Amino acid sequence: MKQFIVIMLAFAVVFGTPVFAQDNDRQKEQRQRPAPFQQFFTLRGVEFSKEQQAKVEEIRKEFVPKLTENQRQWNGVITEEQQRSRREASQKARDAGKKGQELRDAINATVKFTDDQKKQRAAIQQERTKLLGQIRTQLTALLTDEQRAKTRQRQRVQDQIAPTHADVKYGTHERNVMDVWIAKSDKPTPVLVSIHGGGFRGGNKSVSADLLRQCLDSGISVVAITYRFSSHAIAPASFLDSARAVQYVRHHAKQWNIDPKRFAATGGSAGGGISLWLGFHDDLADHDNEDSVLRQSTRLTCMFVSAGQSSYDPRFIRKLFPEFETYKHSALAQLFDVDLSKLDDLPEEKYRLFEEVSPIHHLTKDDVPAMLSYGGSLDQEVTNDGIGIHHARFGKVLKEEMDELGIRCEVYAGNQVLGGGQRVSPIDFMKQEFGMTE
Repeated sequence: MKQFIVIMLAFAVVFGTPVFAQDNDRQKEQRQRPAPFQQFFTLRGVEFSKEQQAKVEEIRKEFVPKLTENQRQWNGVITEEQQRSRREASQKARDAGKKGQELRDAINATVKFTDDQKKQRAAIQQERTKLLGQIRTQLTALLTDEQRAKTRQRQRVQDQIAPTHADVKYGTHERNVMDVWIAKSDKPTPVLVSIHGGGFRGGNKSVSADLLRQCLDSGISVVAITYRFSSHAIAPASFLDSARAVQYVRHHAKQWNIDPKRFAATGGSAGGGISLWLGFHDDLADHDNEDSVLRQSTRLTCMFVSAGQSSYDPRFIRKLFPEFETYKHSALAQLFDVDLSKLDDLPEEKYRLFEEVSPIHHLTKDDVPAMLSYGGSLDQEVTNDGIGIHHARFGKVLKEEMDELGIRCEVYAGNQVLGGGQRVSPIDFMKQEFGMTE
């Protein structure tokens, strides 16, 4: 042992640091180094419990390989020369004191991508957005009511592109508010209504920054709405609020230079389900109503949604997921104000309510096209109700019925295109249905 110590001290004299000290430093550095994509597995303002953190690690194991592959594809689109130019531009911009969007603009201005590269990058970015949305959905599903109440909303796109009309009241409740972006056009423009998700008990009016820019650049106006939570009023309140929002926009079509015949809706999760419901439900226009807003049509031209549910009927969901009790999701119990452990012994009016707010229940041959996107594949294992309630099976059953009726239905499950064919971007799908393609 003495001989070993002498040898190690000799190493220390010659090389400055003992070998075992270098190993300890390396291990310490590895412990301090953040895990890959760590920022995507946190929620701002939320400190997960030990039990929740264990579930977060399960989510990490599922998504890190997918994010790694997505990043590999992203890096593979750019040539070595373009990468070098971006690095040089980045350093030059930083030296000039540029930050944030100004820094990004300076970097992007130095590299001219080919049309093929732009197409590839858009597809890869779209896939990344879906993955991040799926991760956030699963993380949010872990929250307690107390954590959910304390969670701060992410910075809204409204802070990036100011609405033409902000916080417009379309109803009497404090959450009956919308933001409106009017596209520049000499002719009346189509409009996209963005309906936020959040399990009918959270969320705020919002729209993807990229989608907003794409719409405005294409001459499509955008409206982002809020609605009553299930804590304010159970179903169908949030659905009827959203319908009234569509009617309100139609009522102001002339004032806002909007084409009343071209309306689309979009949203994620609950916002997706509401969008589908609006698209399939019979027109709610009440032509004899004293309220001029309610005389307007609620019909849509198309819908494109992410992680959306085609039914909220717990009986339907129980059959769709026999391997897991997804139908007992707490958001559904609150939405309907029922004890779902007693699903087979509820008042008849609750069963009618289940059907009333389930999009697929209203589907008929005269309904409009829909696009549904899901982060996971059809064979994704359902290990918790957060995965189940956002599963691609909801899209599969809807597509089967729409196909039978001869209505266009695009469903994307991870990298799968159900039924085959080419994948279409949301903006292109909408423009096709609006008749805006050449």
